[in-house]
Amino acid sequence: MEIITLFFTSFLVGFSGASTPGPLMTLVLAQSSIGGWKKSLEIISGHAILEGILLILLLFGLQPILEHPIFLRSFTLLGSVFLIYMGITLFISILNNRIEIKNSDPVKIPLTLAGALTSLGNPYWLLWWITIGVSFITQAKNLLLPGILSFYTGHILADYTWYIFIGILGQGLSLPFWGKVYRYVLYFSSLFLFGFGLYFIYYAIFKIS
Repeated sequence: MEIITLFFTSFLVGFSGASTPGPLMTLVLAQSSIGGWKKSLEIISGHAILEGILLILLLFGLQPILEHPIFLRSFTLLGSVFLIYMGITLFISILNNRIEIKNSDPVKIPLTLAGALTSLGNPYWLLWWITIGVSFITQAKNLLLPGILSFYTGHILADYTWYIFIGILGQGLSLPFWGKVYRYVLYFSSLFLFGFGLYFIYYAIFKIS
C-alpha cells in the first residue's frame, strides 16, 4: 500500500513540476511542430536518463557534492550555452526558411542529448532534486528497491504524460490551418530558448553561492 501511495504521490508532484513552463517545454513544442509529436519522446527520454543518473548519485549519498556551488555553476553554465545555441540555430533556420519541410531538424545533435542538456541548463531542476527529490528518495529507501522504482516510475510517467501532450499540441501547430501562427510560435520558441540561456547564465554567475 505504501508503494502505491508513493507512486501516485510522485506522479502528482512530478506532474505539477513538468507542467511548469520552461526551456524543456519550449524545446518539446518547437521540435514537435517541426518533426511531429514523437520528437517529444526522444527529448524526454534524454531527460529521464539524466534523472535516473541523478537518482543513483543521490542514493549513493552524493548530495553534498551536487549542492556545491562549483558543481551547480558549472553544469548550469554548460546547459545555458546549449540553450543559447538552440535558440540561435532555430531562429536562423526560420529566417532561412529551412523548416518548411516536416521532419527537418535545425538541431544537429540527438534529441535525447538535447533533452538532457536542456535539463542541465535549468538550475531549478537540480535544486528540485536536491530538496523535494531527496525527500521522496528518503521515503523510497525505506521500501528498498520496490520503493525506489515506484518513485522513479511515477515521476517519469508524469513527465512523459505531460510532454507527449505538449508534443501533440506542437504537431498540430504545423498543420496548414495555423499558417502564420506556426512560424510565430517557432520565432517565440527560439527567443525563449535564447532568453532562458541568458537568464540561467546570469543566475549561475550571480545567484549561486
